[in-house]
Amino acid sequence: MSKKSNLEAAMSSGTSKASESTPLITKPNVDGEEIQKGSGLSVNQAALLVAGEMAGSGVLALPRALVKTGWIGVPIIILMAAMAAFSGRRLGDCWSIIEGRDPEMRSRKRNPYAIIADQALGKTWSAAVPLAIIVSLFGAAVVYLLLAAQIIEAVVLPLVPTVTFCLWYLIVAGAMTPLMLFATPKDFSFMGVIAFISTIVACVLYFIQMMNDIKPFVFRWGIHGFQDFFLAFGTIMFAFGGASTFPTIQNDMVDKSKFGKSIHYSFLAILALYLPIAIGGYAVYGESVAPNISGSLTATPLTLVGNIFMAVHLLAAFIIIINPVCQEMEELYNIPRDSLGYRTLVRVSIMAAIMFIGESVPRFYTILALVGGTTVALLTFILPSYCYLNLTSQPPRQGEAASETPGWMKLICWEIIVMGVVGGAAATFSAVSAIFSTAQATPCYMK
Repeated sequence: MSKKSNLEAAMSSGTSKASESTPLITKPNVDGEEIQKGSGLSVNQAALLVAGEMAGSGVLALPRALVKTGWIGVPIIILMAAMAAFSGRRLGDCWSIIEGRDPEMRSRKRNPYAIIADQALGKTWSAAVPLAIIVSLFGAAVVYLLLAAQIIEAVVLPLVPTVTFCLWYLIVAGAMTPLMLFATPKDFSFMGVIAFISTIVACVLYFIQMMNDIKPFVFRWGIHGFQDFFLAFGTIMFAFGGASTFPTIQNDMVDKSKFGKSIHYSFLAILALYLPIAIGGYAVYGESVAPNISGSLTATPLTLVGNIFMAVHLLAAFIIIINPVCQEMEELYNIPRDSLGYRTLVRVSIMAAIMFIGESVPRFYTILALVGGTTVALLTFILPSYCYLNLTSQPPRQGEAASETPGWMKLICWEIIVMGVVGGAAATFSAVSAIFSTAQATPCYMK
């Protein structure tokens, strides 16, 4: 990260703390709007936030997904990454179009995705999108805390064998509650750095341990069947399902037009993490690989340290993905940005709901596929392209230059929309079937 972006982050942090006592230094833009000097995220900081919040669940769950898809899962992972990155860029373009049409939109907004849906598709979708975001990110937050509690339990089991997984979940959730009080992503850009660096270290250590566990090569092949294949497909969709946070992160950037560059950096980094672990886990452990790859690694100091770093990642990523949920709920209840008391009440209530769901359904693998096939498919693979096509097809407003979307881009948009609809529906059907065809885990409070 450049010295300039570090300076911008420091200025942003200092400005937010001093806003009540010291007048902010502002400068007008070309339209006369007052904007804060040096405030917001740089390209690199935005890329780290995107990569940091997405990387964890994919690293842990994709090796098991390859078991159900066979080696065809590798090109599917690459294809889904390319589709999600393309969709993310279109979502950024949507916001740039809206800002160009309405200068008032250039100030920070709590619910930019809903605004995009409203401008492109109408009032109905502007109400549906926040609900989908809340469901998607809320589900992901529960999964992240479940995985973190599972890993922490494994790490400290020799020291405190009497503390159960259910109790660890409560401890972890309680410890994360104060960190939920950060207002917007610009207030915790360091979380992206922590989340991404800890993932890199964990992946390197996991991969080294896999190579130590390697056995005589056995050719892996085969697809388990329709249900298993699309359960894995839903998991892969979930692994790249960060689009619901993209507008919130873009909205906090100094130069929002450069969000596409942040998307490129983040998805290349995520693929560099996902592919070695997914391929190595499937090749080494085969059918016996656990839903959480850390459970298949031989217990060694390497695995222990890797688990610690992965737990750090999951907790940092939790803070990143739960923030848009908090902002949506605050917008719903018209909570002023400077009202710390009401904001705290809303966010503590959200954590209480996360605790209840996690204690009620203490497992994560079917939740991954279900969320991946429903809200992630909608928010990451269907709506970005559909909103973009609708916005660009609208007649130009007074003073706005007419723009034409290239035919190849329209074709790709429609292909992604169709794949999102068909793949999401099949993944949802498979996840629901799996939930009702297997024994339900006993809620923690009934044990």
